Formats: sequence, C-alpha cells, structure tokens
Amino acid sequence: MRLTSMAVMSSCVLLLAGCGGGESDAPKTVSVEGLVTFKGTPMSNLSVAFIPDQGMVAEGTTDAEGRFTLTTSAPNDGAVPGNYKVAVSFVPTTVPEMPDFPGSENNEKSPIPDRYGDASTSGLTATVDADASKNDFKFELVE
Repeated sequence: MRLTSMAVMSSCVLLLAGCGGGESDAPKTVSVEGLVTFKGTPMSNLSVAFIPDQGMVAEGTTDAEGRFTLTTSAPNDGAVPGNYKVAVSFVPTTVPEMPDFPGSENNEKSPIPDRYGDASTSGLTATVDADASKNDFKFELVE
C-alpha cells in the first residue's frame, strides 16, 4: 500500500512539473494604441477590434479622449504583428438587465454609422509592426 501511494505521488509530481513554468504558447504581442474620431471629434465608448485572417482578435475600448489600447490575451498586451481588418462599434453605457422585459430596452443610439461595426464593410485596415513605436493608429470615421 505504501509503495502504491508513493508511486501515485511521484506520478502527480511529474505531471505537475510539466505544467507551466516553461515558455508560453501565447503568440508574441506588441503594444498597440490609437485614436478614433468621427467628423474630427474624439469618440468615447467605441469598441475597436483588430481582426486577422488567422489568429487571435485584439480589442480595446476608447476612453473619453477617443484613445484605445489593444488587448489580445492579457490586459493591454497589444496585438501580434501582422495585417488586420478593423471594426469599430458603439458600446452602450447602460446594458439592460432583462432584455425581454418591457421598458428595459437600451435606447442609446450609435453615434457612428453601422457599417464600421463589421470589418468587411468598415474599410478600415491596420498593419501592426514588430516595432511598437510604429503602432499608434488614427481612424477618422466619416458619414
């Protein structure tokens, strides 16, 4: 019985040794920031999504000055270098708790045209460079 317990414990230790502590499988990201304006005015509460042909999406939300910082897998870690289509959509400041309950509808209207919310119709693209100093994007949205 004692030998069996030791064998089980040794197996557990070996299994745990193989978990973590090594090189991460997450792709290498670089810092990405930017500004979104509509008709020249910085826009807050917009979700900005960088969508690659393959791989992980990087997202951020604009602040009161229209600035955003992208996140892929850890807060503000940026995006993987490469080419992206970009979607920008409105994030309501209030979200109804019960969408099927009368009177709980969110009446906030998007201040930007709906076409920007779909990367295939937004017309926005970005190339993230391995040099983070080159990754400050400006997106000027129009009617």
